Amino acid sequence: MFSNKKCLFVLALCLVFAMSSFAQERKGTIRGHVTDSSDAVLQGADVTLDPLGIKLASDVQGEFFMKDLAPGSYTVMVAYVGLARVTKTVDVVAGQVATVNIKLEVESQNELVIVSAERVSAEAEAVNRERTADNIVQVLPDEIIRSLPNANLADALGRLPSVSIERDEGEGKYVQVRGTEPRLTNTTIDGVNVPSPESGVRQIKFDAIPADIVESVEINKTLQANMDGDGIGGSINLVTKTAGERPTISLAGMGGYMPIMGGRQQYESAGTIGQRFGSQKKFGALFGGTYDWSGRGIDDIEPVSDVATLPNRSQALWKDSIDLRDYRYYRSRWGLTSSLDYKLAEGSNIYARFLYSDFHNYGDRWDYNLNDNTPACGGGACFGGIRLLGSNGGTPSFGDQIRRPDYAIGSLLVGGKHVLTTTWYSWDVSASRSRQIGQVGDQNASFSATNLANSACQFDPAATTNILRPQFTRACFTEAYNPANFTLSDFSVFHGLSAQLNLQFTGAMAKRYHLGSRLSTFEFGGKFRNAHKLDNTFSVDFAPKGAPPLTQFPIGFSNDNYYGDSYKFAPSASFQSIRNFVGTNPSQFTTTSSQFVDPANYGLTEQVAAGYLMNTLDLSSRVRIVAGVRFENTKLDVINHTFGTLLGTNVFSTNKFNGSYLKTLPSASLRYALTNNTNLRIVYGRGLSRPDPVDIAQAVTFTTTGSPGSLKNTVTLGNPNLKAETADNFDVLIEHYLNPFGMVSAGYFYKNLSDPIVSQTFILTNFQPSPTAPVGTYTATQPINAGSAWISGFEAAYLQHLTFLPGKLAGLGVSANYGYTASRAEGLSGRADHPRLLRNAPNTWNVSPTYDRGRFSIRVGLSYNQANISQYTFQDGTNGSTPTAGGIRGPFSDIYFYSHLQVDAQGSIRLKGGLQFVMYGLNLTNEVFGFYQGQPQFMIQREYYTPTIAAGFRWSPVREK
Repeated sequence: MFSNKKCLFVLALCLVFAMSSFAQERKGTIRGHVTDSSDAVLQGADVTLDPLGIKLASDVQGEFFMKDLAPGSYTVMVAYVGLARVTKTVDVVAGQVATVNIKLEVESQNELVIVSAERVSAEAEAVNRERTADNIVQVLPDEIIRSLPNANLADALGRLPSVSIERDEGEGKYVQVRGTEPRLTNTTIDGVNVPSPESGVRQIKFDAIPADIVESVEINKTLQANMDGDGIGGSINLVTKTAGERPTISLAGMGGYMPIMGGRQQYESAGTIGQRFGSQKKFGALFGGTYDWSGRGIDDIEPVSDVATLPNRSQALWKDSIDLRDYRYYRSRWGLTSSLDYKLAEGSNIYARFLYSDFHNYGDRWDYNLNDNTPACGGGACFGGIRLLGSNGGTPSFGDQIRRPDYAIGSLLVGGKHVLTTTWYSWDVSASRSRQIGQVGDQNASFSATNLANSACQFDPAATTNILRPQFTRACFTEAYNPANFTLSDFSVFHGLSAQLNLQFTGAMAKRYHLGSRLSTFEFGGKFRNAHKLDNTFSVDFAPKGAPPLTQFPIGFSNDNYYGDSYKFAPSASFQSIRNFVGTNPSQFTTTSSQFVDPANYGLTEQVAAGYLMNTLDLSSRVRIVAGVRFENTKLDVINHTFGTLLGTNVFSTNKFNGSYLKTLPSASLRYALTNNTNLRIVYGRGLSRPDPVDIAQAVTFTTTGSPGSLKNTVTLGNPNLKAETADNFDVLIEHYLNPFGMVSAGYFYKNLSDPIVSQTFILTNFQPSPTAPVGTYTATQPINAGSAWISGFEAAYLQHLTFLPGKLAGLGVSANYGYTASRAEGLSGRADHPRLLRNAPNTWNVSPTYDRGRFSIRVGLSYNQANISQYTFQDGTNGSTPTAGGIRGPFSDIYFYSHLQVDAQGSIRLKGGLQFVMYGLNLTNEVFGFYQGQPQFMIQREYYTPTIAAGFRWSPVREK
């Protein structure tokens, strides 16, 4: 704690010194405002002041300020990709502000599309913001986000170079930047670190955030000293909406349909209003909101794949069992955003920004488990049966489940920036909170085939004409779909929440000076963040004393066209009737609760005190060097539960521990303008990724039920000795800007990771993970720091509007990108090979043809992510590990995501009065989502959602951009 207080004292001292040392000289100021021909502000315009060579970019209001200027005549040159350069002469008078309004025009009539089409002008803004940034960053303005049917922000980000997404339930969920797993990517809102709503992890669940609630999203692929050090993969910043120079009003409403489960609907709506007030427009206010509801349905199969040796000694692909699952969702998501700001003086303002999002991921699930009972041999001699790498056998089972997880993310920020003569300083205070109430499976009812002594169900290889849709004999369905065979074996309910609260304040200042004849800026600052995360979830289990039959519960769900009619799905029991029976008959159940003794509960306090020094040096109008160093000290305090035995008696106790570490994070970048339209960037930076809270603080999590493709008794153990990962990151990027509008870029990156966090697997015998769990043999996993790893990759992007084509063809355009990554992990527990890192997709690409002409705008999006490892499970006997049956390409090896190619499209027609008609198609190819082990034919999950078709209107009588 002493180091944190010392850091804050130094920061405060520096700010006091800065505020007391401003020398007010009789010099002048230039205030500029940049707009296009429609008077829309232009953010990211490249502004150069000669003969001093001062370079900066216009802000979100299209403004720029240059202070501490000696009286005299100056030349202001403004460049913006897609528009003609403008040069103006400005006379500066001592003690006065010279105002220059710069309006950029197109160079030819064919280029009017740049300022007339909403998405196209947003693309121009993104390109210019990326061009003028000192680091490598990619920008997605809200108009581009809305130009395709992106259900949430993850779907939108997945269309950028070297960015892949992990999908779940038909939408993007986690973002993976440059082949790194989600936890290696940091997320901020207006630069403020935002906590994850999920228990135990750091990565943000992006499907909890609506796609149209932000002004833009920035992916910082390289870090600077004045940015949080978190983010080995990158750092994603959500920029909230603010009031512009002109009033902002927009409303939108759409409705959609999905041809699954007899037809499911979805609805979405959004609205924003904002304005600046007063004769000088000093005060700005903006408020916005969004709501959407989706009745998504999912048809899912989850088999356990195997390899069988037949009696004739030939081998065949086999299925030991299969789960037939149907999901019916009614997901709702709403968000609010607001911003207030006030201009105290030229270059000085204070602001408040707020964002809140709530996601009800509600749904129901019904599943039937069928088991193959083909006669199989054990470890001895085999006569007439098959021999499996795994095992088969068993009667069917039925499960009924409701899901009520509720995720919320909120952020409140108050701050200011004050530009004086040769100095500026900034400050902010923020609070952000995320939480999850309920679980993915809040309430579960399990039924066993107690009235079926033996099962005749078998996998049917002869009827399996498509190995991705394995068939089972008729007896399987006769047995599983007969309610008289089943009785209630267990009912469980989960309670509690996980939550995290971050309190943070930052301060920074910069001083412009001359190093010889070169203009330089020295910047320093600091930050303190106190984060508290807790998990107090627990479960209540109801074990029937008798055998309540499934036949007593009425039907609550049916699906006559399950999985494209490849399987029949039986009418299934109503979960509400099962829950009512348990609630009204408590005497018929033995109740066990893990409340107050759940080994998954924990509390974690993490304090981060950081400081940095950074210098920016303009060697010439073409060369800029930025170098700095950041120091981040992390202090941890943890409280959790431990469970064991003492002299034959169960002992439950509270455990406390703490620790701290300091990381030094240097960075340097070079931006060299080879020509007016070509930039070369060379960047080095060191980043870190702190361990997930669950890996440090959570003592034990476990399951005793299992699922297809997994073991029955598993346990995950925390590791309080985990270290933070670090990575040295190297980037080279070339950007070339095309006339009249476009960009092509290509770059290479390399990341050398130290202390990567991976999982080791081992067996625990005679183990009891909690007082409410059975004693038995458990397969345990535990996170450890192991060896080292590296990632390298190439990425390229191309954007151009083909306005040079004749006639109506001039409306064509294309946006495309490609990313390739290679990686290698070393020192993994139980194996001597060097697999790719988790979530490292070798090839990703996006292609998006566009057409903008007159009132019409059309965009098609093709997005591809190649198969990648989700979880390491293979072992080869190294260090005494148990070799995985079937080897590294076998059915029990590493778990992979399937490759994913999705096609979406959206079109709009501008009507009168700012009204637009919009129509889109999502997942037009009905792409599958799933997992396999070893090879694609060893599937363990494949689920379909069907396409979504939607249409509606957007109204914006005053367009800001």
